Amino acid sequence: MKKFIIYLVKRILIFGIILIVLDFSYTYIYVNKDTIRTKIEYIFQNKGKKYDYIFLGSSRVEFHINTFMIDKETGKKSINFGISGQNLPETFLTLKLLKQQNISAKKYFINIDEADLVEKSKKRFSGVSYFLPFIKNKVINNHLKEYDLDYFKDTKIPFYRYMNYGYKIGYRELLLKLGNKKRVKKFYIGLENVLKTDTISSDFKKKYDTELLNEISLFAKEKKIELIFYTSPYYNVKNETTFKEVLKKENIFPYIDSVTNPKLFKDAGHLNKYGADKFTKMLIRDFNLKTKITTTNYKNKKE
Repeated sequence: MKKFIIYLVKRILIFGIILIVLDFSYTYIYVNKDTIRTKIEYIFQNKGKKYDYIFLGSSRVEFHINTFMIDKETGKKSINFGISGQNLPETFLTLKLLKQQNISAKKYFINIDEADLVEKSKKRFSGVSYFLPFIKNKVINNHLKEYDLDYFKDTKIPFYRYMNYGYKIGYRELLLKLGNKKRVKKFYIGLENVLKTDTISSDFKKKYDTELLNEISLFAKEKKIELIFYTSPYYNVKNETTFKEVLKKENIFPYIDSVTNPKLFKDAGHLNKYGADKFTKMLIRDFNLKTKITTTNYKNKKE
């Protein structure tokens, strides 16, 4: 029995050492290899960059805001930091990182999805994995401590983060980074597909929580960040009355039903590239992006 216990302890120690070595190796490569594959890596490797407009949020920013069009039509410099799968706590962390890395803009636009205001708990990371190689960064660590339910596992257990989020920061992504395979997709990604049926809808909830939204607004005020909240289009919206009331109360510009043509959507929650162009033109028009941004030009014309 004693020999078995010693054997078991040795195996556990060996397994633990392997996990520690793997964790150190993965982290070292992600933090120090200069090949950029994610927008979070871009932030760390482009300190001090200046923009006129920065757009933050989920896939409904990444797929909806054509920053190439904005730059061409306005003569300004913009960047799309939308990340698919990201929710509001992660968008908040992205904003904090931009501030820490001195990547600034004259105006910051944050898209607020309906789902962002449904959850009552602010501890609800989902696409957190892109931040995890950088947990020693003070801003990231402090933010995770406050907003990540799995903070202990994500930051204290060796190699757990790389196993749990292997589909984003696992060995395949590591090999691509080691092979200097730079990000192929642009920061704005236009979706090709067209909605197959016009019978689907976006059915909204009836209860919302704005605690986290208020925290972001307070942070922006303290850091003297000019921040604009908006909600991009959904297809065939149902039960939207309560949500619209919340948007009005929180000064969020409601574009939720500003695009109605099904040919401009990929699915109920995402515009295709044609819809993205139409919506981007709305933002250029309504916020007068060609000159000085104001929030008094908002029209919310349906197109």
